[in-house]
Amino acid sequence: MEKYQAAVPHGQRKPCSRNRHRILLLCLLVFLCVIPLYFSPSLRSRGRQCLNRLSGGQPYYDDPEKWCPLPDVTVPRDDLRSSEHFMNSEQLQLQVRRLSAAVRVPTESYDDNGDVDEDPRWETFDKFHQVLEQLFPLVHSHLELRKVNRYGLQYTFRGTDATLKPILLTAHQDVVPAGTASRWKYPPYKGHFDGSFLWGRGSADCKNVLIGILSAMEDLLLQSFIPRRTIVLAFGFDEETGGLRGAAALNQSLIEEWGSDSFLFVLDEGGMGIQGQGDVLYAYPGVGEKGYYDIELSLEVRGGHSSRPPKHTGIGIMGDAIVALENEPYSPRLTLASPFRRVLECRTKYSPDAVQPWLRDELLSGSEKDIAVKLTEEDTDEKWLVQTSQAIDVITGGVKVNALPENVQLQVNHRVALHESVDSVNKHIREVLTPVARKYGLQFEGLDTPHTAKSGVSNASSGILRVQPLQTIDPAPTSPTNNGVWAVFGGTIRHVFESTESAHGKTVVPVGNIMTGNTDTMHYWNLTRNIYRFTPSRNGTRMNQHGIDERMGMTAHLEGIRLYYDLIRNFDGWEEE
Repeated sequence: MEKYQAAVPHGQRKPCSRNRHRILLLCLLVFLCVIPLYFSPSLRSRGRQCLNRLSGGQPYYDDPEKWCPLPDVTVPRDDLRSSEHFMNSEQLQLQVRRLSAAVRVPTESYDDNGDVDEDPRWETFDKFHQVLEQLFPLVHSHLELRKVNRYGLQYTFRGTDATLKPILLTAHQDVVPAGTASRWKYPPYKGHFDGSFLWGRGSADCKNVLIGILSAMEDLLLQSFIPRRTIVLAFGFDEETGGLRGAAALNQSLIEEWGSDSFLFVLDEGGMGIQGQGDVLYAYPGVGEKGYYDIELSLEVRGGHSSRPPKHTGIGIMGDAIVALENEPYSPRLTLASPFRRVLECRTKYSPDAVQPWLRDELLSGSEKDIAVKLTEEDTDEKWLVQTSQAIDVITGGVKVNALPENVQLQVNHRVALHESVDSVNKHIREVLTPVARKYGLQFEGLDTPHTAKSGVSNASSGILRVQPLQTIDPAPTSPTNNGVWAVFGGTIRHVFESTESAHGKTVVPVGNIMTGNTDTMHYWNLTRNIYRFTPSRNGTRMNQHGIDERMGMTAHLEGIRLYYDLIRNFDGWEEE
C-alpha cells in the first residue's frame, strides 16, 4: 500500500532548499509550526503540514482523499492451478486429516522446560516430526531440511535466481498446556471435526498455520513447481515460552547462511485477522508489536507477632503501592507514524457511518494526545494500541496467619506502547512509587535509585522497597506499508479474500495494525524490515486460542492455505529485489 507524498508547488519548495535562506526558513518554522500549536486546531493542522514538508517531503495525512490507498488486486500470472481449487470437499477431507493428525501430538511447552537434550518432555516433538514426514512426503523429499537445536525445523527450497531475496514463512510447533481435559467438550488431543470446526489444542494457535504452509508447498510440488525465488520455512518449538531455544536458534542459523537484511519479507502468525464492517472487510496484519517488560516489586519490613501489628503491615503497604500504580495509568498517544492511525483513517474513509462522529475532525486537526485520550475513554481493547498497559499479575507475602509478613513480592507485566520505551516506564514507576516510599519511611532501591542498603532493613528506615527488572523486549520496529513488498502482500490478500464465497461483492482493505502480544518475529528483526504477522482467517473462525475448547473453522483454514499458495506464486513472479 503506497502512501502519497505531499504535493508542494515548485515555487514554495525552492526557497526552502537554498542555504542563503536559512534564517528565513528558521523564522517560518518557528512562526508557522510552533506558535500555531497553541491556537486553533486548523492552525495546528497547517503547522503539522509545514513540519512534514520541511522534513524532506515525507507524507502528511491532512487530506482525507489520500488516506488509505488500496493496493491493486494481485493475481498470479503463472500456469499453475488457481488457489480456488482448495475450496472443495476433497481438499476439506485432506486438511481435516492433516490438521487432526498434527493436533493429536501434544507438543506442549512449559516455562520450566530444561535443555532439549536433558528434559524428556521435549521428546514428543520427535513424534510430531514423524507425523509431518508422513503427511508431506514431497516436502520432505524435495526441500532441504536442517534441524536446528534438535527440534527447530528449517526447510529450504532453493530458487533458480540467486539474485532474488528469499522469502521466509514461519510458524511454531508448540502449544500451551491443555489443562483439565474433562472441561473440554471434546478431548483436547483428539482432533475432533464436527463438520465445521476442528477442535483441539493448537488447532487455532498455530498448527493451522504450520499445516497450511506445508500444504501449500506440497500442492505446488505436486504440480512440479520450481521457484525462481528461494523459499525458506522456519518452525520454532518454544514460542509459547519465549522462543529462545527455537526461533532464536533458527535466526542464528539463517544469519549464518544468508546474512542480515537478506530476506524480502517474513510472514508469521498473528495480527487481527479479517474483520467485517458492512460491505468492507478489513485485513489487519501486525506490522508492529508492543514491547514487553516485567518487573518485580519487593518489600522488606520488620516482622513480629500479629497481636501487636503496626498501622499497616507489609501487605497493606504493598497494597498502597498497587493502588498508586493503578491510579496512574500511562499517557496515551496516537502519533502520526502509528499504524493504528492508518487503521482509523481507513475506517473513516471506507466505513464513515461506523466510526465515531468526532473521529474524522480529530484525525485532521486534533493533537496526538487529545485524540488518544478520547479513544481510551471509550474503554475498548483498542485503547491498548495507543497506551502502555500494566497488569499486577502475581503477589506473594506472609508465611503464617499470626506472624507479621516480613517479605512481600509482586510482579507487574507491561506491554510498552510504540511511542514509549522501557526507560520511560522506569521513569514512570519511580515517579509513582517514590511518594509511597516516603509516606512509609522506606528506602527505595532499583531503577537507578541509590543503593544505600545492600541487604536487610536499615535502622534508618522502616523497610526497603526494591524494583527489579525481569524480562525485557523493546517495541518492535514498525514495518513499512508504503513499499512494493507491501503492495504485493496486500494485493494478494485482496485477491484471495475478495474471491471467497463469504466476501462476494465486498472490498477488502489491508491495513497494518499493532499487536499487543509478541510472536517469534521478535527474534527475526535483523533479517528484514518487512515483517508481517498475519494468521489469514475471518473473525469468528479461530476460537479460544490458549483456552478451553480451542477450535478452528475448516473453511477459513482452506482460505488461509489459498493465501500462502498465492503469496508464494506472486512473489516468485515479482521482478524487484
